[in-house]
Amino acid sequence: MKKYIDALKQYAEDATTSDAKTGACWEGYERVPNTKKGTPGSCRKATADKPSKKDPRRTPAPKKDQKKGSKKNKPDSAKNPSGKITFSKEVTAQLSKKVKEHNAKGKGSKATLGMLKAVYRRGAGAFSTSHAPKMSRHGWAIARVNAFLTLLRTGKPSNSAYTQDNDLLPKGHPKKSKAEAATYRYENPRTGEVFNYSRKGTYRKDGVTLIYKGRADKGFFDEEWQEKIEAAEYQGRKVTLNKPFLTPDGPKKRSVYVKNEKGNVVKVNFGDPNMKIKKNDPARRKSFRARHNCDNPGPKWKARYWSCKAW
Repeated sequence: MKKYIDALKQYAEDATTSDAKTGACWEGYERVPNTKKGTPGSCRKATADKPSKKDPRRTPAPKKDQKKGSKKNKPDSAKNPSGKITFSKEVTAQLSKKVKEHNAKGKGSKATLGMLKAVYRRGAGAFSTSHAPKMSRHGWAIARVNAFLTLLRTGKPSNSAYTQDNDLLPKGHPKKSKAEAATYRYENPRTGEVFNYSRKGTYRKDGVTLIYKGRADKGFFDEEWQEKIEAAEYQGRKVTLNKPFLTPDGPKKRSVYVKNEKGNVVKVNFGDPNMKIKKNDPARRKSFRARHNCDNPGPKWKARYWSCKAW
């Protein structure tokens, strides 16, 4: 009898996860392969396509394909749809064609070339830190563009984990309000990557508890490091500038994201992971600062600057 009741409950749940008129699955549900639209059991709760720890998409691209910054485009040029981004004639033509085809269908929100250029550049940058076997940087970036076009057309992403480009959505899009509501900044203490949420709470990413860093819409001054904290983008990821963080996996004790002399965001590694700082010992502190000429530590995009800051 219990099995029969459980089966009835499951049937009722399955029967109410699709629209009665169109048969389309509700938001948060996806079509079960080889089922007829609108039939009981044809929709199931959507599962985000999150790569496992050993998934190749979690690993960086080959060293020869790992790039930092761009010779053609300024840092943060992909921050919004109006950014000035330069691509090859072939890439620009391909993106323009996608805009034209998408808008001609008349479904969902309209696309602009500025939107797709920003998404493409973010995707190309992300290729350096995550990739798929046998896929080029261009292919990786275009796949992200296609995912964004699906979001524009249907009002929801095909993969519920895809939220990185919600800030590029036009006004009136159902996901735009959620992007604008994100006002609380959290940081991954291992990677320095930044995440914004609409509510305060406890959040985890890749098994690491994120640290609350304040309101995302307000910059702030870090008392510990005596630096102004700012948000920026590095290889397609949102990061915090001028805020060092521990790196248990190396290559050094800490890392920090900063802007170099060209205005590009770079990652600086510093500190010996096998040694403890003895700055509370006046003699040791004086000796270290004298050896490294800490009265003149150099630019902040060099390791010596931050080592001196730590001492």
